[in-house]
Amino acid sequence: MLVELTLDGQEQGIGKCIQPYWSKKNFPVNDLSSKDLMCRSSDMNWSSETACPVAAGSQVSVEWNRNKQGTADVISASHTGPCIVYMAAAESKGEGNVWFKIFEEGYDSSSKKWCTDKLIANKGKLDIAIPGDIKAGSYFLRTEIVALHGARRVGQCQFYPNCAQLEVTGGGSAVPDGVALPGYYKSDDPAGSMRQEEIFKVIQIQEKTQEK
Repeated sequence: MLVELTLDGQEQGIGKCIQPYWSKKNFPVNDLSSKDLMCRSSDMNWSSETACPVAAGSQVSVEWNRNKQGTADVISASHTGPCIVYMAAAESKGEGNVWFKIFEEGYDSSSKKWCTDKLIANKGKLDIAIPGDIKAGSYFLRTEIVALHGARRVGQCQFYPNCAQLEVTGGGSAVPDGVALPGYYKSDDPAGSMRQEEIFKVIQIQEKTQEK
């Protein structure tokens, strides 16, 4: 699960500005129609958390971990798959086609590593850039690991989403097009994956690597 943010090199503290579902922190979302797919917390109070200030165009480091911060205990090594990050304006409360993607890393054919492999090696830390052209305001940053070890069976992708609340300063006037979560991913799409073409591709790679 997401445990800490580092903004402009400053660690924010465990749990600060983060919306995890603590009682199920290490359990995946499999039901792609569930509101838990937003942030793994279908009943969370969208206005209860502190928003961490961050400048548009700056770098954010997110840290995932299962039990103890700063260790390689991020996710089971067998749960390989991509890391994806979305944002949505907080005023939307995550409803509708509001989630726009700002980061994705899947399978690196040169190193034969998935994003999850790199996360484990880096003790759960991943650096991402906040878009420099989005308009200022309050946003939710949705981080997600998709474990593909069961993806050859319909509905068996495992989603591990969490959200953090950010107050973006500076920037421009862009309001990116987004998708609905839940709604965008479909368990009955080809290969038991989801509509996202790039994720479908990495699932195919997963099958090929398992065949070798």
